Amino acid sequence: MWTILAENPLLISIMIGIVVAGLFYGWLQTGNKHLGIATLAAALLIPAAFYAANAIVTDREKILEAIYATADAVEQNDHESAVIYIADRATRQRALNELPNYEFHRLAVRNIQIQFVTGSYPLEATVDLDASVTASMSSGTMRNVRVPRRVILTFQKQPDDSWLVTDYTHRPLTGGADNFTPNRI
Repeated sequence: MWTILAENPLLISIMIGIVVAGLFYGWLQTGNKHLGIATLAAALLIPAAFYAANAIVTDREKILEAIYATADAVEQNDHESAVIYIADRATRQRALNELPNYEFHRLAVRNIQIQFVTGSYPLEATVDLDASVTASMSSGTMRNVRVPRRVILTFQKQPDDSWLVTDYTHRPLTGGADNFTPNRI
């Protein structure tokens, strides 16, 4: 229930608006004072729904925040900040070994799909996203090349309610692994 309210306040507001319209119509037809008061009270629930949606941070929003913060850090070539959301020590080291190979100029993420793994404890989510990167090889062999990649992340909910990456990989948008796909440990 809270997730629907937090992530879809417009949907909730439309439903409340239908109730308000019905109450308002009833008040216009009957002139009943109680219907007028109920109309006003229900109408006040619309901004309350948006306020509540703003105040509640869902698991999906926490994961999206981690994705966008990491993308910004990678785009700025700030490797230490880019791995803040990685929990697993080996995975963090793998990312720290891989990132210096590239100089990033632009990074955009889109088409983010979050699937929560039902029955997992602690709670896990698999994130599949498309990243469009303009980068250069640090060795200088390739400069300003636009590279679209499919990134697959495994997030795990931590005891402090934060979400951290426990594994990741990236590959071309179509097909399997290529020479740039990291070797998983």
